[in-house]
Amino acid sequence: MRMRDLALEILQTAFRLLPWPTQPGLRRVGEPGPFSPVIVTGNYDLTVRRVMRALRGVDAWLVVAPSGGINVWCAAAGGHLSTHQVVTALKTSGVEERVRHRRAILPQLAATGVQAREVSRRCKWRVRFGPVYAVDLPAYLDGGERKSDDMRHVRFALAERLEMAVSWAAPTAIVAGGAGALLRPGFAPPLVALSLLLAVALFLVYDRLPEPRRLVFGAVALGVSLAVVALAGGGPAALATDAVAVSLLVAVLTFDYPGATPIEGGSFFEQRAWRITLDLERCQGVYSCWEVCPEACFEKRDGVRQVDLAHDERCVRCGACVVQCPMDALHFEDERGRRVEPETIRRYKLNMMGRRAVEADAAPPPA
Repeated sequence: MRMRDLALEILQTAFRLLPWPTQPGLRRVGEPGPFSPVIVTGNYDLTVRRVMRALRGVDAWLVVAPSGGINVWCAAAGGHLSTHQVVTALKTSGVEERVRHRRAILPQLAATGVQAREVSRRCKWRVRFGPVYAVDLPAYLDGGERKSDDMRHVRFALAERLEMAVSWAAPTAIVAGGAGALLRPGFAPPLVALSLLLAVALFLVYDRLPEPRRLVFGAVALGVSLAVVALAGGGPAALATDAVAVSLLVAVLTFDYPGATPIEGGSFFEQRAWRITLDLERCQGVYSCWEVCPEACFEKRDGVRQVDLAHDERCVRCGACVVQCPMDALHFEDERGRRVEPETIRRYKLNMMGRRAVEADAAPPPA
């Protein structure tokens, strides 16, 4: 990796909570021809560069769709990467003139925002959802575009945890360090270090703590921090500043921890009590839910073309299964047991406060 690319990778990782747009359009990967695979992603610069790096040694066409410069998971959930954006990219990128097939591979995490059958209806491209991680694309292509179980599931391994920790730690450290410098310059370095350590600790251990996790994490963090300050010879002012800083940082970092990870559903928003429901009378074994669920909530039933909602406790309420099911066999129920229609999930996406208030993909209805 060149020095410039490395610096950009570090910068975009540290501030990945911000949009980092790159130019939408068509990219060549290797020496693609008329029968080479067509892969679609959003125009988040970090993702585009990682996809191209993962495809090194593969001949493919990469269609970069406009997603507001936001990563695929957040863009799809928020309506920035929808059916409309994908159809527009396939029609205007020029890829149709370069290939003799109409098959496109999308990232699996785009399934919450892009309706595969609608893409096919509007532009005659057949959409398949590839693996969750770009690094699995070569193996997926070599395997005849079939996903292993591991390719379908979000892992949130150590590298991902550290990356998320850095993305939260960097802006938090800047704010905390700046506030400390205004109060007393000597407080700035410890506050920056505290922000970094708390963010790393949070993403490494928080989901493994017993309930109430926020109180447990906050109490341990406060106790350890105060002990370090006391052992370092800090006086009453330093101890008081440390206590306030730890309390504020824990509150900020844990406020939407579930929404900031791919392994839990948002906990502070109106959907926190929703639960997914399967109507077996409508299920006809299309298996789109099984294919796109990032948490492996579904299992194929033995001896019949249907699925079981075997692990509903894992559901993060992303809505991908509801969006993709052509039989409307899946829907959410709210905390009062009221049915949330599949069309609501398809039409309305999440705003910045985690509410389904963003109307996406306002294309004309089928004729």
